[in-house]
Amino acid sequence: MYTEVTNVWESKAKTPEEAKSLQLRAQMMIVLRQVICDRGWNQKEAAINLGISQPRVSYITNGQVSKFAVDKLLGLLMKAGYNFDISLKDGVPQFETTVAA
Repeated sequence: MYTEVTNVWESKAKTPEEAKSLQLRAQMMIVLRQVICDRGWNQKEAAINLGISQPRVSYITNGQVSKFAVDKLLGLLMKAGYNFDISLKDGVPQFETTVAA
């Protein structure tokens, strides 16, 4: 007998909030991994450009979600040229993401 899960992170998390955090971190790591690939960086170059150690780059490229907090990943994305704006419009959060050219 199997348990049906709609979100793979639900099976790893103790709470729905933790599952959402894991999912968000995984998505952010996918973007970072794509940035590293698109820019043709090896792990050493990525480490220098992102201001982290080479083992931390390895954690990103290997999808080790538990090794990073959301705020650290957000900072790495900003170092990679992503800008984030969050505002409220009629009480509803509005998110805008841009990438520096």
